[in-house]
Amino acid sequence: MTPPPSLPHLGLVVEGRGEIQAVPALLRKRLEEKGDYRDIVGKPVPCNGRFNALRPRGIEGYVAVAAARPGCRGVLVVLDGEGDAVCELGPELAKRASQHSAGKEVVTCLADAKYEDWLVSSAESLELPNLAYRPEADAVKVLREALHPIKYVKPIWQPKLTYRMSLDLAASRNQSLARFLRKFDALVESCLPD
Repeated sequence: MTPPPSLPHLGLVVEGRGEIQAVPALLRKRLEEKGDYRDIVGKPVPCNGRFNALRPRGIEGYVAVAAARPGCRGVLVVLDGEGDAVCELGPELAKRASQHSAGKEVVTCLADAKYEDWLVSSAESLELPNLAYRPEADAVKVLREALHPIKYVKPIWQPKLTYRMSLDLAASRNQSLARFLRKFDALVESCLPD
């Protein structure tokens, strides 16, 4: 479910079509693990590609849209790191976005290197017989190989595999996911306390 824009919620900016359903599923899964069953994950604003978020006035516009919804209390941005230094790019994007967030807290999280790395970090729980956790391999390639002959289509498989994830296992293997979950928890606590 997605709360109506007027109810208190966290705004969400995501990279692409796969993340439109996958990231809210991940966030709800995290909330449920913590015994929080509130409907506080807003409708995602997609950037339709990482390049759109990085271009001048890119991330600023997407965050402004999410922050402008009447019930928005804070904004979470989730993008792929794609090999960039996430410890530098994340704060830079957060600084740019904060200037257009109508005073709302903005947290930027970058998957190192892709959202699929978070998925594959929980390989054993994804119910794909040919999938093995290989941190050194390209996660998209690993998923494509595991699914063959079925095609890996992000808008279908990212949400489906997110529902199957073991967050504890994945976070223990992937530091960017662990960091993302900590930042999300802190944002919920500061913007939407019980």
